[in-house]
Amino acid sequence: MQPLLAIEPTFRNRLLRHDPASAPWLEALPGHFVDVCARWNLWQSDAPRYGGTSIVIPVHGAPEGEAALKIVSPLADPATENLALAALAGHGVVRLFRFHEESRALLLERLDGPALSEHNDRFEVARIAGAVARTIASVPAPPDAPRLCDTSRRWLPMLQEQHAQARSAGNALPEATFHRAARIVEGLTAEASTTLTHGDLSLENILRRDDGVWIAIDPGYLCAPVEYEAHTILRGLLAALMASADPRAALRDVIAQFCEAAQADAARAEELSFARFVASFYWESQHEGDPADVERLRRAVEVTT
Repeated sequence: MQPLLAIEPTFRNRLLRHDPASAPWLEALPGHFVDVCARWNLWQSDAPRYGGTSIVIPVHGAPEGEAALKIVSPLADPATENLALAALAGHGVVRLFRFHEESRALLLERLDGPALSEHNDRFEVARIAGAVARTIASVPAPPDAPRLCDTSRRWLPMLQEQHAQARSAGNALPEATFHRAARIVEGLTAEASTTLTHGDLSLENILRRDDGVWIAIDPGYLCAPVEYEAHTILRGLLAALMASADPRAALRDVIAQFCEAAQADAARAEELSFARFVASFYWESQHEGDPADVERLRRAVEVTT
């Protein structure tokens, strides 16, 4: 008989803080795990791993080989992840074996890492991430994939509202800084990219497979330029970059390494990163973000202005 799944209290508490309505899902999760395993003839092989919105359990029994069963909480959309994984078909991302929408379950190839966040050389980190981004960007976006040009039409009024709120609170960025970011976002409404991007290519979302190849997990389903990915890599390295003797040069060096590997335009990547730093600063400062992170984001805006 499949043993009952033990749920880590930290994961439980995090979900409940974000949405108290997750409680019934959490209570049903152990039995739900047993049902999914029975459906696919799987059994647990190792301790669960916990992400921001999902639980991943290593399992035996998949005919494809060693696998991981991912069960997605109500805070995320497993159907979107399934679309992205199916479209990418292993190009730069974890392989998808099976998906059951009603169960919110995806059966994936098992990845034990390490994650790129454990790597110490920031230039090599940027090159590895750039290579992963290039592989993902080699896949044409399906017609139903959301376009950055469309999401930017919603982004612009949100940025304007954030700036107005910051002015009222007395902690707004300079007007010239805001207007530059707004112009960049407005320009994205005409973006004509035709390839997929990950959308959240964080260092924690890039893992090394047993064969030494680095691949991404948790892809979004977004048609956008590969340069859009640079910001997330910079965010993962931001503490070290802002602590360097010349933060502007350090940031540009990382962008250059990323873009060389991604075959991307470094000036375009810096421009998009600037707009996203402005948006990130406002979001974190207005949603009780870590004060040290908020200050680093402000500094990043300054050095990329």
